[in-house]
Amino acid sequence: MTFAILITINILNYMDRTILPAVLPHLGKDFGLNNTEEGLLGSSFLLVYGLATLPLGMWADKGIRKNIVGICVGVWSVATTLAGFTQNFMQLLLTRSVLGIGEAGYAPASLSMIGDFFPKEQRGRILSYWSVSNVIGTALGLVIGGIVADTLGWRWAFYIVGLPGLIAAFLIWRAHEPRRGAFDTADGDEHALQAGHGSLGGDIWGTARKLIRIRTYWVLVAAFIFSFFIVGAAQFWIPKFIVGHFHLTAAQAGIISGGVLAGGSIVGTIFGGWLADYLQQRMPQGRMLVSTISFLLGAPLTLLALSLSNLTAFIAVFVLAIICLSMCLGPLNAIIQDIIVPEMRATGIGLVLLLAHLLGDAASPLIIGMIADASHSLGFALLITAPTCLLLAGIICLFGLRTVALDMRAMQAQLHQAQD
Repeated sequence: MTFAILITINILNYMDRTILPAVLPHLGKDFGLNNTEEGLLGSSFLLVYGLATLPLGMWADKGIRKNIVGICVGVWSVATTLAGFTQNFMQLLLTRSVLGIGEAGYAPASLSMIGDFFPKEQRGRILSYWSVSNVIGTALGLVIGGIVADTLGWRWAFYIVGLPGLIAAFLIWRAHEPRRGAFDTADGDEHALQAGHGSLGGDIWGTARKLIRIRTYWVLVAAFIFSFFIVGAAQFWIPKFIVGHFHLTAAQAGIISGGVLAGGSIVGTIFGGWLADYLQQRMPQGRMLVSTISFLLGAPLTLLALSLSNLTAFIAVFVLAIICLSMCLGPLNAIIQDIIVPEMRATGIGLVLLLAHLLGDAASPLIIGMIADASHSLGFALLITAPTCLLLAGIICLFGLRTVALDMRAMQAQLHQAQD
């Protein structure tokens, strides 16, 4: 039941994120914004989100995680609702920044909870299902936002997606809090995990020093940065790109972009999670191998999709690109669980998200907006950035194939040492 509530909250999370790009064609005209200003709205949310993720992740390593999730959901739901009342660019910028604070605490706490609800052998699949909820929320935000903006006005889109989060906040506050590390020792010995917490989960600098020694962790950080750059760019700019490039309405663009992202991501995420767990049972590099291949295949497909001028051909190729990109979502999150001891995971996830957001999706809307204004072409800005970042992510993951097995064994050795 608690997992179902977390899934629902994650759907609302991504609806709140993507409602802005869905209504951007209308909102931008009302406020008279250029591409750079529109990109700043996306970057401001993700910048605050990234900065707040690490301290809130540390809080999740020590506090009651379900309560942290509830507080964060309440904050971001209020911020989204207030965005509908804004009258100028600065007011909207402020509400989107507050949205980042609310959403920042959710991922580390919720992922840490999920890691304690399920055995480690199932985490690739479970986290892939979790990633599917990201996609469902993204698609619903784009589709609902575009339709509501065309029919009722863009302000109503913020009202409709903001208010349900308050109900979800109450439900998770009443939910069950799992025991930390329940599935990470052979016998689930709570005493061993508590002892490990004293020696491994200390202050942030002590935790950071331990994370630095995990080579695969930094491979994952780099891969997340490049992949988040593309995810942030796609979620924010693709609806407007479709409106301008194929001369469609906001509702039509929302349906197409939401459908493509949802369909391709659900297929890719579920298949990627299943394939990663299947290969992981046969080789310790199984999950990293799936992630590497997905990035290397996604780069040329993205390049081809953005080069097409026919809508049907664009949709077909873009679906394939999204399938490839989303295949890595579950496996990458599962690898973090595989190489970091339980009492450090929320902090480790928080640090990954801090760097990935600051250098990845927090930067991409503004950077692409500036390139689009300079070149007078949003399509050109996407074309020179997206395929390049996917290729770099794939090359970086090749290094992880050499280190992941050693780091997995080192994590298990630390658990056994704490148990002894």
